[in-house]
Amino acid sequence: MSANRIVENRNLTRADIAQLAADGGPLQVHNCKLDGVDFGDAELMEWTFEKCELRAARLDQCILDEVTFKGCRAVDTTFRSVRCDQVTFENCDLSNASFIHAKLADVAFKSCKMLGTDFSSVTFADVSFDESNLGLSQLRGLAMAKATLKAVNFDQADLSESTFKDAVLDECSLRDTIVSDANFQGADLRSCDLGGLQMSDARRFKGAIISKRQAADLLGQLGLKVI
Repeated sequence: MSANRIVENRNLTRADIAQLAADGGPLQVHNCKLDGVDFGDAELMEWTFEKCELRAARLDQCILDEVTFKGCRAVDTTFRSVRCDQVTFENCDLSNASFIHAKLADVAFKSCKMLGTDFSSVTFADVSFDESNLGLSQLRGLAMAKATLKAVNFDQADLSESTFKDAVLDECSLRDTIVSDANFQGADLRSCDLGGLQMSDARRFKGAIISKRQAADLLGQLGLKVI
């Protein structure tokens, strides 16, 4: 079997996916349309999807091993109970996608749009987000201890019960984020946008590192001025 199988410019069906997976080996899927396709518990190893349309596709319970998605549109796509190992999403639109009950290990999201994406009940192990928009997403229980996050937007996302212990959040936004029972002990938030943070939420950030400006903004809610 050739190590450079390529499928491009096609409308793929569930039967096509099943046959390609059965053939085995690495596969490049380029500029293909898979809108609404049910992948049917497929096991995909060393596949690359580039500039593909995956709107409302269903990858529920699939096994994705060393799979890459580049420049794909996967709005409303479901990855429920998927098992991902060494998977990368780069420059993808995953808005309103669902990863409920997924197991994510060594998974990277780079420059992705993920508005309203649901990560409820996900098992996280070495998951990274970089320059991505996660506004309004469900991220309860997100494990980011000691991680470095760059330019990630968490505006109005649910980060309840998440841990960012000793993490570095560089130029990230936590505006109006839900942080109930979250752990930011030792997290560096000095370059973050903490707009909308109320004094009632301040205890959730106990032990976090913030700037003088951020501290002044918080104290300003109590009518105090920092000089």
